[in-house]
Amino acid sequence: MYCYYYYYYNNNNNNNYYYYYYYYYYYYYYYYYYYYYYYYYYYYYYYYYYYYYYYYNYYYYNIYYYYYYYYYYFFYYYYYYFYYCYYYYCCYYYYYYY
Repeated sequence: MYCYYYYYYNNNNNNNYYYYYYYYYYYYYYYYYYYYYYYYYYYYYYYYYYYYYYYYNYYYYNIYYYYYYYYYYFFYYYYYYFYYCYYYYCCYYYYYYY
């Protein structure tokens, strides 16, 4: 099915751009959901500890998250490049098979 979308891109550029945007949005939404879950866990952690200790811990976690976000951003572009090459190769066979 993915190959079909990419094969359709050869006839219409807007469709593939929409599909790529949808894939990126879904992946980012999943990552945001994971961060929200992690924040909820820290909120639960704060419930058992002092507020000042939680605030310091959360501030340190924010810096770590900021670093991790940029690392993840780099990894995503690397993954997309691999994804692009893989489906180009897949639809190359699809084009000759049909």
